[in-house]
Amino acid sequence: MKPGPAEEPAGSPVPGWREVARVYLKIGTVGFGGGYAVMTLIHDELVTRRGWLNEQRYDNMLSLAELAPGALTVNLLAVIAYRLGGVRTMLLATGALIMPSFLLILLLAGALLAWEGVPVVRGALEGLTAGVVGLMLAVAWELTEKFPHRWYYYAMGAAALAASFFLHLDPIWLILAGALAGGGKAFFTSRRETSGKKPEGGV
Repeated sequence: MKPGPAEEPAGSPVPGWREVARVYLKIGTVGFGGGYAVMTLIHDELVTRRGWLNEQRYDNMLSLAELAPGALTVNLLAVIAYRLGGVRTMLLATGALIMPSFLLILLLAGALLAWEGVPVVRGALEGLTAGVVGLMLAVAWELTEKFPHRWYYYAMGAAALAASFFLHLDPIWLILAGALAGGGKAFFTSRRETSGKKPEGGV
């Protein structure tokens, strides 16, 4: 399928690669924490403020990014950039996304290693960690609000939580198991609904 905003709501803007790269550069510069800690920022920039994606499309791409190996933020934004403008937009925008982190690590890694024992620096890093935890809790709350409120999804979530805590399973297996369970439930539900319909002309 050709990438582009064809399936987005009518009137949805069509950004050029320069605009996408500029927004990605902003996200890469201010998106501290990575992973789910940046999800609120990404959603606000791409869905709420600019309307480049609708909610359903964003959720679908987030699920796809979770299945792929590597950093969640990079996976998500790469697939969104491809959807918006194809391969060129994906490559340029993803490069803009990771450039701030790359430069910051080059400039500060040596200094942090030299000064990590200084109380002020240690306190700043601990405060940064606390802030990231707060961002992740906020994202978890937003995901809970979007959660399908049906008993079997609650059961799947509880099973994944228990497996993660007690069996220490790799997250990819939990994600795949959730996808299989949800897809299987939808499949058997549709089959049951189809078989329950009376054929046309029947009594």
